[in-house]
Amino acid sequence: MAEEAQRIFVVCSDLMFSARIREAGQSPGAVLEFIGSDEKFDEALNHFQAVLFLLDLHHPKLGGEVSYDLVKKLRSSPRNKGAYAIAWGRHTEPGLLKGAEKAGFDKAMPRSAFVKEMPEIVRRAVSRIRTSA
Repeated sequence: MAEEAQRIFVVCSDLMFSARIREAGQSPGAVLEFIGSDEKFDEALNHFQAVLFLLDLHHPKLGGEVSYDLVKKLRSSPRNKGAYAIAWGRHTEPGLLKGAEKAGFDKAMPRSAFVKEMPEIVRRAVSRIRTSA
């Protein structure tokens, strides 16, 4: 039986920030799946195994409380429930960050902290993809 395709799911509409995530994920075996709609998220859940889920809490379509539903879908998916899920948002909105963690994200952090940690987070996920391939 063929191995299931593994991905890093990314919900981010900021082009500059998306480029930084893409740059951090440039490695053999790393595949980033950029998601911009609820339908695309459902499709990704059905076709891939996520090792990492990154979400901008200020995404125009999938941010805010909508993101809480996404992480709940991720956690209820047998093949994706083990993905590490990280959300980031403005430090001036601690309620949104706390809500994300309550909804099921492993970590919700201010954008500035995520910017610093993101390269290492992505590298760790890429190494998980390579070692399981």
